[in-house]
Amino acid sequence: MPLARWTARAARARVLADRYPASREVLVFYAGLAEWLVAGPDNLLPGLVELVERTGPDPLRQAERTLDWAPLNFFGRVVAALGAPERCDGCDAPPQAGCLIPQGEGQALELVCARCFGRRASPRGRCPACSDQKLVYFSAPEFPHLQLQACESCHAYLLLVDLARDPDAIPEVDELAGLPLDLWAQEQGYRKLCPNLAGV
Repeated sequence: MPLARWTARAARARVLADRYPASREVLVFYAGLAEWLVAGPDNLLPGLVELVERTGPDPLRQAERTLDWAPLNFFGRVVAALGAPERCDGCDAPPQAGCLIPQGEGQALELVCARCFGRRASPRGRCPACSDQKLVYFSAPEFPHLQLQACESCHAYLLLVDLARDPDAIPEVDELAGLPLDLWAQEQGYRKLCPNLAGV
């Protein structure tokens, strides 16, 4: 049931907020957003605007003034999340994160849809944006279960969450913890395929 998944996301975000101080603000905001969705808000728009104004990261507080309801922008995605079936049948949204799943002697890659949070299989070694094979990978010791995959052709990047290293991970939440990796990638000239619900 979608509400149970949002409860699990909120709990995971709070665990990660304690573990990763540099990403605490966005994780606490995400936890509050998930808990707000579970509570079943009566007045969707006023409540959401108030939540963003009170606890949202700076990029979202600035975006809130425009109330952009485009499907892949914050407000449109939150509304869609309320009724999303959480399975991706090819809704053409870019991936929010990648998920590495143990399979036989190796790992399979699934992409987490930015719109419905469902997963779809993807070939490893190919850029999800341009399908080129010029991929490079970066990691940091403080994030042992996260890896940054970047394309040298189109300069798109994606955070990958390794479920073998952390079976409790929830990819669309754990990628928020990788905020320092996001900032580093953007300083190097890479662009994220789709900002997450915290606007990063």
